Amino acid sequence: FYNPTHPDYRFDRFYRLLKEKGFVIYPGKISDHDTFRIGTIGDITTKDIHRLLISVQESIYWRDRK
Repeated sequence: FYNPTHPDYRFDRFYRLLKEKGFVIYPGKISDHDTFRIGTIGDITTKDIHRLLISVQESIYWRDRK
């Protein structure tokens, strides 16, 4: 997936927040484009994909609280 160009996006924060929710992503290394990868292992269900999408939505533009 292409990394967002939104000014509030930071891969390190996105990575940490997803990992806290049980998902691990990886920076893209296949091309020169600014991307990240999501892999799967095991028996992935529709429920798992739904939980991933909700987690991405909650984590991708999370703003630091002051």
